Amino acid sequence: MAGAAFPGVEDAFVYCFGQGLRHIDAERLHDAASSLRRAAALRPDHPVAWFVLGMTLRTLGQGASATAPLRAAHRLRPDDPDTLFHLAALLLEQGRATEAVPALRRLARLRPDHPDAAFLLGNALMAVEEPEQAETAYRVATLLRPDSADTNNNLGGSLLAQRRPDAAAGSFRRAIRIDPARPEHHKNLGTCLLTVGDFEEGAREYEWRTRQAVWPWNRDFPGKPVWDGGPLAGRTILVHFEQGLGDSFQFVRYLSVLKSRGARTVFECQPVLKQVLAGVPGIDLLVARGEPLPAFDCWVSLMSLPFRCGTTLRTIPGGVPYLRPDPERTAHWERPIAERGRPGEFRVGIQWRADGDDRSIPLERFEPLARVPGLRLYSLQQGNGLDQLDRLGGELGIVSLPGRRDGAEGFVDTAAIVAGMDLVVACDSVVANLAGAMGKPVFLALPWLADWRWMRLSDRTPWYPATRLFRMARRNDWDGTMARIAEAVRALIAAGGHEKGRHGIEH
Repeated sequence: MAGAAFPGVEDAFVYCFGQGLRHIDAERLHDAASSLRRAAALRPDHPVAWFVLGMTLRTLGQGASATAPLRAAHRLRPDDPDTLFHLAALLLEQGRATEAVPALRRLARLRPDHPDAAFLLGNALMAVEEPEQAETAYRVATLLRPDSADTNNNLGGSLLAQRRPDAAAGSFRRAIRIDPARPEHHKNLGTCLLTVGDFEEGAREYEWRTRQAVWPWNRDFPGKPVWDGGPLAGRTILVHFEQGLGDSFQFVRYLSVLKSRGARTVFECQPVLKQVLAGVPGIDLLVARGEPLPAFDCWVSLMSLPFRCGTTLRTIPGGVPYLRPDPERTAHWERPIAERGRPGEFRVGIQWRADGDDRSIPLERFEPLARVPGLRLYSLQQGNGLDQLDRLGGELGIVSLPGRRDGAEGFVDTAAIVAGMDLVVACDSVVANLAGAMGKPVFLALPWLADWRWMRLSDRTPWYPATRLFRMARRNDWDGTMARIAEAVRALIAAGGHEKGRHGIEH
């Protein structure tokens, strides 16, 4: 072997390596790692020593330390299937999918009959946003291991990422048949069905989300039953928020449905929304999370109401607008809004940054909109994303209104500023839902894989009649999406849309 050891070194290597293996057998992994390090230092040309050291460190949970030994083993034996597999798996765990893909492709060529390699390759390709190629890998994995629920589930995920929810639903159903107790598979099927407008089965399957091992919005009220959709007359029901701020704006309309069934309603909301939600129809008592709760008879999660209320595509509750801005704050903001524009300008409020990076739009993509004659852009952004405004706001002529308050009062101010706009252009965000609940005209820019609630009903949504959806035509193509929005705004101004939107009239 190249780089053969000198007399004595080989004996020391054999002793240290053997000692490391004995420690592994005795489950003394820290001692094993020490012995294996000494062995690898004595024979740095020995791939097995590096491989066993890397696997030992990985088993100890020391993934960062395991990478170098596994890379060394790979350099010495580039076609060893075990080394390729475990190095790639480790890179995936570290979020380094781009580096994992070549190793897994090589492994797939060497071992086309290796189901775990095909499955892992699919995972890596999904991580680098190549769902079409991931689908191919998952299909190989399902042929090699057709009874794997995880493989069928992940195949469904790759199909859904291609905006093929009908095909994805078939894969999720196969995963459920194989392992009917897995909540993730049911929840994924529910998402597909809701996307295509099947609320009856979709909402029922989506209920499985609360059984997942990690679901941070679960609540427990000992001694109080979960509302099962039964009679509510004369009963007090507690509805607690679930998921994001935008979800509360969108689904709080269901409190009116509960009220119409004879319930006394209590809504426990996020603290920052308490002031802006005051006065929403159907809420008898509004409390913020952390405040004392009143007596109640039953409870339910906000996002379970579509299922518990038996919602179908035709019975999505309307009532828009159901959120109205504070008159005093609206009057307060009208003057600075007017002072920073010109008479007769078309006012467009914009938000570009959402909680999820996939839904956020780089502010520079708003340039086509900023160049439309006769309009003025006003920032509705709060918190994250303001650094982009500092960098590009002047160049794009975006008005930033000073003096907006933080916390619960911040959304009261945001609602008041939205009231002074002719149109809101936003990513899928809390502001888009706030404006939608106010009945304001909204041009909503959706990412390639939009949330299930926007379904696939062309450019309209039953949730907000005055909202128009702009769906991304090609993955990551914010340029094309924003160019279409700019043209639509140009046409709206030419058609005399000015002033109508300022009073919440649908376009």
